[in-house]
Amino acid sequence: MNNFVGDGNGYVGNLDLKPEVAHTLSLAADWHDARQKVWGVRIAPYYTHVRDYIDARCSSASCPDGQFNVLKYVNQSARLVGVDLSGHLLAASTPAYGDFTVSGIVNVTRGENRDTGDNLYNIMPLNAKLALTQKRGRLTNTVEAQFVAAKHTVSDVRNEVETSGYSLFNLRSSYAWKQVRLDVGIDNLFDRGYALPLGGAYVGQGMTMSINGIPWGIAVPGPGRSVYAGVNYQF
Repeated sequence: MNNFVGDGNGYVGNLDLKPEVAHTLSLAADWHDARQKVWGVRIAPYYTHVRDYIDARCSSASCPDGQFNVLKYVNQSARLVGVDLSGHLLAASTPAYGDFTVSGIVNVTRGENRDTGDNLYNIMPLNAKLALTQKRGRLTNTVEAQFVAAKHTVSDVRNEVETSGYSLFNLRSSYAWKQVRLDVGIDNLFDRGYALPLGGAYVGQGMTMSINGIPWGIAVPGPGRSVYAGVNYQF
């Protein structure tokens, strides 16, 4: 009955499981101006091979689609391939309004079970962040946009729930003194409704003591509009 991966399935343990061993090959290329303040671009691809990756298989003759099933933990072979791309550009610098910097980051990862050909569970789809930051003296203001693609590359054995793409917008401001910094912000400015690609299955309704007394196919929703404030003190 244990479920530590949040997919709603039941799991049978395996006392013969071996620990995972991962080997990663990564490269990074970085281009920037001489002072590293005006512009910069960094690209970092990577490849990871995992021996004895702890995945799952059906514990019975069949595991139907569109429902939760009972699975068993097993060691298999897996690989993950991805790339991180980031950059920044000083777009403007004025005496009256300070410096304006555009920055962004893009991530994409693909994971495959090499024994079964299935997709690995809980892999983030293509996502990106783009931010415009104004810095004037001790004051810093940021407008950030986050974009996440639809998740259709899912784990078949777990009947992983697909999610739709979405975009979020956030606002942040901070004011710093010598040892104190005040932070305020709004996340999900437009109160967008969306499902978390890595949130797993929502199992909070129905007959929760029965594996399929809970509706299948509901992803965990992301947070709505959130307003926050904080004070940081360095000593």
